Amino acid sequence: MTRSAWMLGLAILGVLAGPAPAAAQPKELPLTVSTTFGPSEILRKTDQWVPAKLRDKIAEGEGARALAGGRVTLLTASGNSIRMAQFSQLFVPAPDPARPAAAAAPARLTLDGGRIWVSVLPLTVTRAPLEIEAGPVTVGIRSGGTFIRANQDGSIMVRVFHGLAVARATKGGWDRTLQAGTEILVPAAGGAPTPIAISSDPNEVNWVKWNSEQDAAGYGGPAPK
Repeated sequence: MTRSAWMLGLAILGVLAGPAPAAAQPKELPLTVSTTFGPSEILRKTDQWVPAKLRDKIAEGEGARALAGGRVTLLTASGNSIRMAQFSQLFVPAPDPARPAAAAAPARLTLDGGRIWVSVLPLTVTRAPLEIEAGPVTVGIRSGGTFIRANQDGSIMVRVFHGLAVARATKGGWDRTLQAGTEILVPAAGGAPTPIAISSDPNEVNWVKWNSEQDAAGYGGPAPK
């Protein structure tokens, strides 16, 4: 068989077989940069950080960070919001070929330092459209506004200001349902925490107030006090 005939045969087989199926990704992805204040950057699949611009897309295998004095808001495809404070870094892990995700699966993100506020639209209570892995704990936000902060000692603070979230040990072993007005502090070692009433943190007053105002306007949150 000549080379030209062999290539023609391959082409015919390709047409008959049809295109290769595309890998499914959670319907919440990609993320879109909706607001920026101060310096923020996006990590591309080329491993290069570039300045974040409005309407930039962040897909699997990419990430975002807010630098000193910066703040950036990311929107999911269905309108849920992730607000990043300065010195925060968030990644969208690349898909695992051995474990393809269903289109209805939650978008799984990784917090690699800093603090974020995740707002999920009301009535999304049957499942969590977003899951945030933060070291020893993974938090599924089902509705409302949830604050997550990575502390310098490796512990993770999770506060649910309104709505509902479910926290579980990243490596398994425990899970906790967090109602509005409760928080947990997960030690770096990953021990099972006990939910308590949200505590007051003077260093977070402005951050909480700003996010509460955003949530009251678009995510079913109560009016800030």
